[in-house]
Amino acid sequence: MLAIIAHHYVVNSTVANEFEYTNTTPQQYFLEVWGLWGKTAINSFILISGYFMCKMHLTLQRYLKLVVQVLFYGFIIMFIFALTGYESITIKSIIKKIFGPLNGINQGFTASFLCFYAFVPFYNKLIDKCTPKELGLLISGLLIVMSGCSCFLFAPTMNEPLWYMTMYFVAAYIRLYPSKFTKSFKLSAITLFAGVSIAIAINIGLIYLSNVTGNIIYSDFHQYLMMNSNMPLAFIIGLAAFLTFKNMPKFYNRTINFLAAGTFGVLLIHASSDTMRRWLWQDVCNVPEMLHTSMGTLIVQAMAVPIVIFTIGSLIDFLRRRYVERPLFNRFAPRFKTETT
Repeated sequence: MLAIIAHHYVVNSTVANEFEYTNTTPQQYFLEVWGLWGKTAINSFILISGYFMCKMHLTLQRYLKLVVQVLFYGFIIMFIFALTGYESITIKSIIKKIFGPLNGINQGFTASFLCFYAFVPFYNKLIDKCTPKELGLLISGLLIVMSGCSCFLFAPTMNEPLWYMTMYFVAAYIRLYPSKFTKSFKLSAITLFAGVSIAIAINIGLIYLSNVTGNIIYSDFHQYLMMNSNMPLAFIIGLAAFLTFKNMPKFYNRTINFLAAGTFGVLLIHASSDTMRRWLWQDVCNVPEMLHTSMGTLIVQAMAVPIVIFTIGSLIDFLRRRYVERPLFNRFAPRFKTETT
């Protein structure tokens, strides 16, 4: 989630509109690399979901918790902005907020994730019916179509819910049919380090070529390789990150578990709407102006902002779970008391 916030620091702040590819500054080089990892983090997030959910039963109450959480933050934040005079509430904006989880499919993570997540029981039934070989062939075919054809043949095959389904199958295969490769911490860590290093090198190299040649096609291509979650490099890095932490020695940490419970809430809060993006990144953080500050100041703010947003968002979501979600579901869905979060 910290990587996703850092990604939003760059892509949602409009600072990228001021990037120059014929006279690139060190500050721009830093921001280009700093915001590079959002889609890889999305892949890791979906892999985590698939790794656990392939062995679990998705109930209606569990799914409704996500829907209620999305609507809760969407409306609360909209009303707060309306009360402060930052935006006005219209019938159109209310209707859009209600149907956002439907009309935003394949246009944003939240709606696409809710769409993908609704079909988890069917993914699990298919996984149960497949032999290891059949599931492996299914995953290979999906990766060729969704990632290979999209990257190398420029086929418009990318569809967020279907890509998340592909990641789900990958994680399920790793969980159900582990091998010495998927269980090796050393291999996954080396792959992660190599993938990140290659991504940074390609990113900086193509920007440099744009400056040297004056051909901005290089600037477009460097973003293409990492700015979609189905790109092979984004997939490999996301998978390697997931495997690296999965293969670490097991330990229990109350603080990490507490923060993890609010991760999705942090996403919903800081990326709830275009109004929030404008207020947070342009008015409060003033990220576009940071492109023209000293490198030291830029680095300090870029590193501090994700931590502050994550901390505040986690605390807000803890209060929501305790004083809104728990009483609501205890009242209307008593069976949910016994389910894990």
